[in-house]
Amino acid sequence: MKTFIGKSFRMFIRDRQAVLMFFVLPILLMLILGFVIEGLSGSTTGVNVKIAAFSSSSAIQNAMTKASSGTGIEFVFAKSVDDLNDLLNSGKVQMGIIFDKDVFTFVYNQSFGQYNNYLKILQDVISSSVVNALSNVKPYIQIKSLSVKSGNLTVIGFIVPGVVAIAITIAGIFGMAIIAGNYRQNMVLKRLEVTPLNGGLFFFSLAIVRFIASLIAASVTVVLSEIIFSTSYSINWPAFLIFISGGVILSLGIGVIFALLSRDLWTILNISTILSITMMLFSDVFFPYSIMPPYMRIISEMLPISYFSQGLRYTLGIEAMHYQDFVILTAVFIAGGLAMIFFGGMEILKLERK
Repeated sequence: MKTFIGKSFRMFIRDRQAVLMFFVLPILLMLILGFVIEGLSGSTTGVNVKIAAFSSSSAIQNAMTKASSGTGIEFVFAKSVDDLNDLLNSGKVQMGIIFDKDVFTFVYNQSFGQYNNYLKILQDVISSSVVNALSNVKPYIQIKSLSVKSGNLTVIGFIVPGVVAIAITIAGIFGMAIIAGNYRQNMVLKRLEVTPLNGGLFFFSLAIVRFIASLIAASVTVVLSEIIFSTSYSINWPAFLIFISGGVILSLGIGVIFALLSRDLWTILNISTILSITMMLFSDVFFPYSIMPPYMRIISEMLPISYFSQGLRYTLGIEAMHYQDFVILTAVFIAGGLAMIFFGGMEILKLERK
């Protein structure tokens, strides 16, 4: 085993493509998506919304300003309805409010689609706040914000664990599938027929090196996200490292199973690519599970990447999960991954000996 691992490590370091996939992919995805989301939301601390408003009443303007206090909403008071429409059409504001006599008219910019539900909620909040201010009616229920030590959950903070999960999964599946496919296609495993080589141990040595690389890459990605985007996680490092280990082992095992399906490398790559795209589109990697339509939730529940993302968010302190569920998930990931690596490796070697 020591010889196998040493050999696998030297070959891994020589393989620039593998090194880039395991070390650079998670960090690169985090940076790209982080800066994109920052541009969409306006900051790393929350969603900033600019609203254009037109009203000839100073009382209305004062009521709107008071209603938006501390909400991240910035009101821009237009001189006319035409000016308001110009601001909306140019993308400088995301919503317009026109108060004419006793009617509120809310106008939405549809290009701001990712936050349209948020704007609809704001519509109700703003209108009720203005009505209360004008009628001098004190609301019976007062809402008070409480700050917590772990900080505020931002869009970037939600996405980073998903990015880590998808990058590690893709790197693990592709990494093992490609190396195993290469060995099969180039008849390397055929030459090992005359040796007392155990296929399971051989593929386990390949997995160990990629496991260490993924573990380092995941930890560095999370730390960098806190430095660059102020994600403010409350990280349980022992749980994080154990769960990441389980996810990495599972993805490496899936890669070995894919290598069983064909000796042709391109076939293996195509299967891996289809699965990767499916995981990104139908899991809660980039958006919350709660907003998915029913059919999408069924598909998501069948994909291990969804549970990988949820478990990561639990270890980072941004998603609730029962402790026993976390333990079960971790155990299933590790046991399932190891079984696929050992038994898959043994079966591949049996196929090569036929």
